[in-house]
Amino acid sequence: MSDSIPSSVASALGPVLAVLAGSALALQSRINGALGTRLGDPVAAAFAAVVVGVTAVTAVSVLSAAGRQGLLRLVRQLREGRLSWWFLLAGLIGAVFVFAQTLTADTLGVSVLLLAVVVGQSLGGLAVDRWGIGPAGIRRVTGLRVLGTALVVAAVLLAVSPRLGQAAGGVTALVLLPLLAGTLMPVQTAMNGRIGAAAGTPVTPALTNFLAAAAGLGVATAVHRAVADPSPWTWPGPPWLWAGGLLGAVVVGASAVLARSIGVLQTSLGLVTGMLLGGLAIDLLLPAPGAVVAPLTVAGTLLTLVGLAVASWPGKARTDEP
Repeated sequence: MSDSIPSSVASALGPVLAVLAGSALALQSRINGALGTRLGDPVAAAFAAVVVGVTAVTAVSVLSAAGRQGLLRLVRQLREGRLSWWFLLAGLIGAVFVFAQTLTADTLGVSVLLLAVVVGQSLGGLAVDRWGIGPAGIRRVTGLRVLGTALVVAAVLLAVSPRLGQAAGGVTALVLLPLLAGTLMPVQTAMNGRIGAAAGTPVTPALTNFLAAAAGLGVATAVHRAVADPSPWTWPGPPWLWAGGLLGAVVVGASAVLARSIGVLQTSLGLVTGMLLGGLAIDLLLPAPGAVVAPLTVAGTLLTLVGLAVASWPGKARTDEP
């Protein structure tokens, strides 16, 4: 199993593949949202989606030489104290994101859900770079980065404004959950980068993420069922409702490989572009019941892409010595 793709292929197809991976993440949000609605328990739905993903990633880790060697390297790094054990908890952040999907996607719509995630990512990314959590160390916060982030925040507020008016239905509160998930995601990315560097393969951080997410959501499901919702589950029948976990595994693996082939910047921009445009397309073509795409949501999505381009302008970032 190769951890990168040939340079000639990467330069031509890498950005396109990153956009497709982001679109798959948007589709995952729609599927997981439908699973949460059908199951009637968003906590259990998030757990079920992650279990499907962890099964696929475990199979790859066990059956591939890269996966087995990566696990051995990771264990050695942990024993020698070169990597802190708490990095293995990065998947709990992924669990928050999956729960946000199952709880809010059908109510907010995929496009609004992902816009809230993106503004959280922009704000969280500033903190991660400034604190030096990732493998690249401390990165200074420049004027362009702040301007681009402010533009993203303004664009998302514009895009979600039609839904924020529905405060009586709890829509305003629902937006806060994907916003929190997005804010934490850069921390997860930085932690995964450290795990991947220690293991020498993106397969290992994918496995540790899914295992931590499954453990966290398993506990949350047990507590929720015991305390808040003891009613019987209604298991959904259509097989496509269980595809969210597989899509998540594909996106994790693809993003890790693409980051090493075309760089983190191009990969991140491609993923976000795919998420936002894919979210709009899904809400237009495969909308959840009651979900409506307002013109301001379309305008805000396009303006968000402009803000991301400004924030990611080449040559702006410099590193500080720790």
